Amino acid sequence: MNDIGNKIKELRTLMNLSLQDLAKLVNVSKAAIQQYENGSTKPSNLVLKNIASALTVNVWDFYRIPKYSLDVNSIKFRDAHTLFDANKEADIIKKDVINFIENYIELETISGNDIDFENPIDDMVISDYTDVERAAKKVRKKWKLGNSPIDSVCNLIESKGIKIITINRNTGSGGLSAWVDNVPVIILNDYFEHTRETTRRRFTIVHELAHILMRLGENIDKEQEEYFCNRFAAAFLLVDEAAHSYFGKDRTSISLGELKEIKLIYGISIRSIIYRMNSLKLIDDDTKDRIISEYEIWRIDRKDFGEYIKSDEKPKRFFELLRTALTENRIEKYKASELSGIPIDKLNELTIKNFNLN
Repeated sequence: MNDIGNKIKELRTLMNLSLQDLAKLVNVSKAAIQQYENGSTKPSNLVLKNIASALTVNVWDFYRIPKYSLDVNSIKFRDAHTLFDANKEADIIKKDVINFIENYIELETISGNDIDFENPIDDMVISDYTDVERAAKKVRKKWKLGNSPIDSVCNLIESKGIKIITINRNTGSGGLSAWVDNVPVIILNDYFEHTRETTRRRFTIVHELAHILMRLGENIDKEQEEYFCNRFAAAFLLVDEAAHSYFGKDRTSISLGELKEIKLIYGISIRSIIYRMNSLKLIDDDTKDRIISEYEIWRIDRKDFGEYIKSDEKPKRFFELLRTALTENRIEKYKASELSGIPIDKLNELTIKNFNLN
């Protein structure tokens, strides 16, 4: 797309300026203006600012974006039966999400840092758990992750063109996923965040990623879909080869120390590790049940399970873009305030932190 070039041409024409006239005002060549307008080259920040001044507009007037419409039915609520009023709650979230995504995309355009989302498993149809395991591996391969731990799933997923935002609503749901036109969105709920570990948040993020990526067979019902998404999250966070290498086969017992070590390396909860080992047949059902019982005793005894500290798993990209746009003078403070909801007098204190929709 050549939105900036089209806008330059539109404004130049409205002001009855020739290519040469605008070139003279901006102190560049006529050929340069022509290249900007046809999209073969992009003006630098300084040149764009000079063009805006010559055309008597603000820089961000070059960045008009279409309005997006979010279909409420495309929002997938986890534990939706716990919502007091699912339809009402969805409408509230819909409004907040649309507003934020519009601002997010406008900021991306202003910053020149938009990312086109590509689904690495769009050619797969998921019909069983074997397909789910293959899908998780394929995503890791396409994203060049190998079998290594993922320090921040939030940063990774944001870098792939998926928007991650937070809400603070008493929905009883930890995460949602949705599409705004062709933009995939993961919505995290911070309402009960003080009771959650980071590992649980990581699992929720990847579970919602699975909702976005996986194309399911026609006979898969909603309950199976949730199971498949859970399996994807476990397989994505702890690849089967890594689990086999660490634990070996036919284990009859697992120590708390082993579970804790894997948790701190791979950022997956102890309970999820136990179920993951069972799904990979590293432990049988009886062993799984016994270890789960031991885990519950460890919890009662307040054993130290360790804390995952490699990442707080908070979405940061919006604020990184905002800071860059301000630093490069692509945006004025009042526009930054309009997009972010941060008061103008607080913009100087801008730090990378979680953006919360309240």
